[in-house]
Amino acid sequence: MPRIPEETIQEVLEATDIVDLIGRHVKLRRAGVNFVGLCPFHQEKTPSFNVRPAQRTYHCFGCGAGGNAVRFLMEHSSITFVEAVKRLAEQAGIRIQEEVYDANAEREAKVRKALLKVHEEAVEWFHLLLMRHKVAEDARAYLKSRGISPQTAKDWQMGYAPPYGDMLREWALERKFTENLLVTSGLLARPDEDSGRRDTYPRFRHRLMFPIRNEFGECIAFSGRVLDKEAKAAKYLNSPETPIFSKSRVLFGLDKSKRAISKADRAIVTEGQLDMITAFANGVENVVAPLGTAFTEFHAKKLKQLAAEVVLCFDSDTAGYKAAVRAFTILSPTGLSVKVAPLPQGEDPDSLIRGQGVEVFQEYIGRAREFFDYMLDSASANRNLSEVRERSRFAGEMASMILLVDNNIVRDAAVQNIARRLNMPEDEFRRQIARAQKPSSAPSNGAAAPVAPQPTLPPQDRNAILLFRYALSDERILNWLRNTGREEILQNLAGCELLALVWKSTANLADPAALAAHLSQVTREEELAVTRQLSLPMPEGGQEAAECALENLEVLRLYNLIQMIQLEIKQPGLPNAEMARLQERELVLRKEYLDRRSQLQKFLGPTAP
Repeated sequence: MPRIPEETIQEVLEATDIVDLIGRHVKLRRAGVNFVGLCPFHQEKTPSFNVRPAQRTYHCFGCGAGGNAVRFLMEHSSITFVEAVKRLAEQAGIRIQEEVYDANAEREAKVRKALLKVHEEAVEWFHLLLMRHKVAEDARAYLKSRGISPQTAKDWQMGYAPPYGDMLREWALERKFTENLLVTSGLLARPDEDSGRRDTYPRFRHRLMFPIRNEFGECIAFSGRVLDKEAKAAKYLNSPETPIFSKSRVLFGLDKSKRAISKADRAIVTEGQLDMITAFANGVENVVAPLGTAFTEFHAKKLKQLAAEVVLCFDSDTAGYKAAVRAFTILSPTGLSVKVAPLPQGEDPDSLIRGQGVEVFQEYIGRAREFFDYMLDSASANRNLSEVRERSRFAGEMASMILLVDNNIVRDAAVQNIARRLNMPEDEFRRQIARAQKPSSAPSNGAAAPVAPQPTLPPQDRNAILLFRYALSDERILNWLRNTGREEILQNLAGCELLALVWKSTANLADPAALAAHLSQVTREEELAVTRQLSLPMPEGGQEAAECALENLEVLRLYNLIQMIQLEIKQPGLPNAEMARLQERELVLRKEYLDRRSQLQKFLGPTAP
């Protein structure tokens, strides 16, 4: 490992502005003579990370992290001591002398240096081919069709990977890059054992090339976009994982956009590199793009260091909706505010800016919806929320997502908004959240948990589950329940999907054989929920306990109806006649509710709301 003299290290530290260095990665604000911000080394809500320019040090009172500029660069960028000193020395224009005494560390440093060199020279070669060589005519035509100017291609050093392997090999031979180095870098690939091929081949062929840079601007990988519309290949192909590249730790364009993100306190996230480049080239510079993969915790923490808010700008289709939900589950727990800016159907940021102008794109960003409003809008357009079962299922999904919000004020506001828009009593929705928060029981037989998550029903009401299990345990209770004519009990109640099976089926669900046959006709979620109930001991209590559970559900249904009427009464502009009708209806329901609750509590205690 190279050894740098102590006096050189001191010179480098004296020449480094630690506030400027840390400020590139952490949003800092002045606090007297020092600066404070959220610690980049652990999650926190209240800033405890302090930078002291006078002492050229930093310290976190939360996790205890601290040190000088070299230590910060080492821990934040996962690089060695020598690499950190050399990077700071280069920025300060200081030349350093070093001695080598660790052969293994020296080898690793040489590999990293060689990989960075081959990538930087490949950037220049690919770019030269794109701009001047006749072999890249299709690529230049494609850029023109997408409205990408030569200046933008130059700014981003876009390139072209030729379809012929000989060109890459000739270039590598001229620069004395070995085949092993090219394979390690990902520019060459080894064939699969069963492919029949023996020779290595270029990973990128006839593709528009985008250099992927780390946040310091060093090229560490490539992303290639296919140009042949008929080719049966991935639209985008990224470099493989290498000693200098891990796609889960890189956001495309962050090296150029991080200052704009910090200044705006907001990051706009697009799905593709061209979307990001087009937005940036048109003045929307606080924008990044993941590399064709889901968000990771590293991405979330990196954005949290720079901004308080993220706006997801994904496709307005089912895939885009799912991608937004996945991103929220990663981003929200860090404390980031997540919004979604759905674009018109069939548009992406690139096509919208080229077709209608950047001002229109900015308007959509300005109208970005809070994440839960976006979910509600999407559900209203694509799901039948007027149907009780579907509304209950969706409310269960929302309850699980609410738990990811770590800000209590934001969470309470979202709960109130969701309950209002779903026309559901707030107390009922909070009960769904409470049920979603309870950890599921581990299997008692020691069986391993399934590798992939299984589809599940929304959290079920405890009385509805109890009544369903009584019906499965005793044919007489099953027949009694069906003959009560109380199917309306399912209206305005969440978490009754399993109980609904009692009325939806005419089979003898108390008979194991009949139940097993019936399970082939239900949804996967229902099947899993039923089989889980079957794995538990059947409850005791019999008919009387079943009747009490049914009465509890009726009391809860009446309570929910009263809450819903109260919401309607509060609607602005309600005609007087309608107001009077609702108030009269509320009085009738309240009397019935109080009578039933009184009877229950006389025998069972305070079991109903």
